[in-house]
Amino acid sequence: MNYFISSTFFKVAGISIIIFIVLDLVWLSVVARTIYFKQMSYLAVIENGRIVFNLPVGLAVQAIIALGLAVFISLGILIDNSLATSLCIGAFSGFVMYCTYDLTNLSFVRSYPVFITLVDIAWGTAQGIFAGIYVFYLTRIFSS
Repeated sequence: MNYFISSTFFKVAGISIIIFIVLDLVWLSVVARTIYFKQMSYLAVIENGRIVFNLPVGLAVQAIIALGLAVFISLGILIDNSLATSLCIGAFSGFVMYCTYDLTNLSFVRSYPVFITLVDIAWGTAQGIFAGIYVFYLTRIFSS
């Protein structure tokens, strides 16, 4: 457990948070912008034809998810220091986190789109896979 209070982990986690946020912002503002707008605009604040995000809250959520992925993947690396382990733990963790959010919304938000649920879970799983890659290699870089 000393690893999680080490400078190595703080560097890995800090850079992981930045990478995760950049990837998620690109996803939300470029890649999936139209999909989310068409499917979710009835729930959002719209200005100038775009969804307005509460940026401080959104960044905090992204940082928390990224930190969680860094912790889970690092635990896997401590047990089995392999890229395959990192990828599997990252994918599974991203899947679970995004399922929790999206399936909860699907369970009680009126007219929550099933399509968005599936797209978002796929994106969360992909984010977990990406995290598996960069956490693994950042850990190698900062452990040397």
